[in-house]
Amino acid sequence: MKKILLGMFLAAAAIFVAAGSGFDSTGNKPISGLDAPKVQAEEEPHGPTSTLSPLQKEMLSLKQDGLCYYKTTAGDEWIHPEKYGFEATDTIYELFAFEQEFDANGNPKYTDIVVPREIDGGTVIDCNSFYNHYEIKSLRVKAAYSSWRVYSTQSYEEDYVESRVLGCTNLEYYEMAEDTVYLDKWQLEGCNSLKTIVIPKGMKKIFANTFSRCKKPEKVIFKKFSNLEIIGGVKKIPWWRKQHTKKNGMVIYKNCLIDAGKREGTLTIHGNKIKKIMGNAFANSKAETIKVTGAPKLCMWTFDDCNAKKIILGKKINVIPYQCFGGNDNLKEVHILSKGKIIWGVDLYGNYQGLDMYTPKSQNLDIYIHSDKFHTGSVKKWGCGKNVTVHVPKKVMAKYRKYTKCKVVAL
Repeated sequence: MKKILLGMFLAAAAIFVAAGSGFDSTGNKPISGLDAPKVQAEEEPHGPTSTLSPLQKEMLSLKQDGLCYYKTTAGDEWIHPEKYGFEATDTIYELFAFEQEFDANGNPKYTDIVVPREIDGGTVIDCNSFYNHYEIKSLRVKAAYSSWRVYSTQSYEEDYVESRVLGCTNLEYYEMAEDTVYLDKWQLEGCNSLKTIVIPKGMKKIFANTFSRCKKPEKVIFKKFSNLEIIGGVKKIPWWRKQHTKKNGMVIYKNCLIDAGKREGTLTIHGNKIKKIMGNAFANSKAETIKVTGAPKLCMWTFDDCNAKKIILGKKINVIPYQCFGGNDNLKEVHILSKGKIIWGVDLYGNYQGLDMYTPKSQNLDIYIHSDKFHTGSVKKWGCGKNVTVHVPKKVMAKYRKYTKCKVVAL
């Protein structure tokens, strides 16, 4: 992605540059211009009265309902368009800006916005930000892809690229592009009228602080809940948590364990009933031993911040996701009972990151691995140190010693 890579580089650089970054002297990120008094005749840099820059006017190929598009091809968008199911010559429309229009009384014409998935058979990519468009009440982004361009409405110098609706104070309904991967407090900051939010299929993480700077939604719609890994933000919505809390104190939705409750002693999770264990599922648990039977899918941060001293994973669990164990101050033992080949540290994109145990360096940890099969590609990525002792079958001791920095002993 030629332009996408450029945009990502510029956006990443902007996050670490203090000047013009959108952060005040205390490190906080204000809602740009929302609380500042505006001169009536003065055009806003972002918002309903903003107009296209000279560069944007050059890029304009099509304008529909205030939405401004640049017409290009898939070969110009992606280095390998075939990976996305496109031919190089296929038509692509980049939505890069929005110009509001007004009636004779000065009322905004477009308050319910729909970004189409396609235009005349050409795929739409959402590169726009509706930053500070406080007149919008509904935004439905049907586009399957999102990105950013140097000619997008949003400036990488002023805020994060992903903050597409920051400052939309009257937004009640929000549906985002299908490839949106995560949400945190910056994305929805200032959305103080939010009622309904639609979570796309591509969403992986909804962080705990997601709704801390906006109105908590009254309705949450998931297009495919099972694709999510972390949903701390939704878990903190009182009505949603109450609705899905079982009699035993566990929060379960769509056969996914969201919160294991506050049980003490030994806690057993039966994989025949639970198909997936989400991130931070044991953060409130007081259990000192956690057993997982069957073959539920584990996630990033599944055991993060839990109280357990011992974690036992059943014989059918062969994939250990990246940062699955997160950070734990009490963990002493991990038992992996599978006799199959263990794949370590698979991240959200299918890459091997190995095993990382975020425990204090002074804390000793014993990992008992019962499989004599060895997955070189993921084991050589291990980041564990000498405070971790790995107990493995004699057949694979030499390999673990070769590829890890851990102390390796016979099981």
